[in-house]
Amino acid sequence: MTDVKPAVAALLADIADVELSFPECAQELPCITISETGNVSSVMLSGADRYSIITLQIDIFARTAENCSELAGQVSAVLAERGLKRSFSQLLTDERFPRFCMRYRFGIDELTWRTVSL
Repeated sequence: MTDVKPAVAALLADIADVELSFPECAQELPCITISETGNVSSVMLSGADRYSIITLQIDIFARTAENCSELAGQVSAVLAERGLKRSFSQLLTDERFPRFCMRYRFGIDELTWRTVSL
């Protein structure tokens, strides 16, 4: 089983502070949190995972909805460059701070780390 959250966090680190779990970041906005909502072994070879299907949720918190949307565009561009496609996105404004929620679902070859959009 591969944990891709640290690698994705490194890709997004230039956009805003990144946390690898649901947030304690309300003091330091903007903030990006990465949560793994699914990790399913799809192919096993020689008793080991070889290909998995992963779902990541990326939440962007900012002081304004406009800033959330701007940062979401930057996150989307960085992940699209790596071949990841969004499966969901929504701006949520009914919380203490605006939050832009995005989900990405992709396959990953656990030996080579090559990703495949689903």
